[in-house]
Amino acid sequence: MSTQLSIVIPCYNEAGNLPLIIARLREMLHGRSDVEVILVNNGSKDNSAGVLAKELADPALSFIRVEHVPVNKGYGFGILSGLRSARGEFMAWTHADMQTDPADVLKGLQKLLDAKDPHRCYLKGQRIARSPFDTFFTFGMSLVASALLGVWMHDINAQPKMFSRRFFELWKSPPDDFAFEVYVYYLARKLGMTILTQPVSFANRRHGEAKGGGTLAGKCRLTRRTLSYIIRLRSELAKEPK
Repeated sequence: MSTQLSIVIPCYNEAGNLPLIIARLREMLHGRSDVEVILVNNGSKDNSAGVLAKELADPALSFIRVEHVPVNKGYGFGILSGLRSARGEFMAWTHADMQTDPADVLKGLQKLLDAKDPHRCYLKGQRIARSPFDTFFTFGMSLVASALLGVWMHDINAQPKMFSRRFFELWKSPPDDFAFEVYVYYLARKLGMTILTQPVSFANRRHGEAKGGGTLAGKCRLTRRTLSYIIRLRSELAKEPK
């Protein structure tokens, strides 16, 4: 059977969470041959490589493969490394921190396939039942980004993300860092794609540290980088195909 969906999961210093997500992937994909998973060891400095080798020694997990990035060049670079090796008709990415359930990807796939034209859809997560502060912060960022770019973009960093290979083939020079999320979402809006949302519960991280906006200081850094990129993005994406 051909690969219908490729799920890319970037992993940077997630050694503690890797056994958890691999166990969950085994549970949710057992018996399926139309889905592949690409775990991207994105230049990790912990024992991620050793954990991956041990956990994936089981032949029953052959639907999972690892893409090794020797030196971390950014969150977006890691995702792109996985997407470029993907074989699926549809492609997705989600996180390895187990704050959202990887099974949300399969729920999203069904929603995408039920759409009138799945190849013209961009599916994204929408986090629910969050703290008032996180909800306020996300809404504020959504308003600012939408005002600057002229299109409505809500909960930009929510996982999972899913789209067709046709859409992926239109990307040109996406950024290597966390602004990658803005680039892909905005391009989908610019091309007039249908935006689908998948509600997801957002749990606390069990192991390791957040890489983006997990803390107030992290949120501030992420905001500065994102706003700087958005200003550049307005002119750069004017050259993208219509």
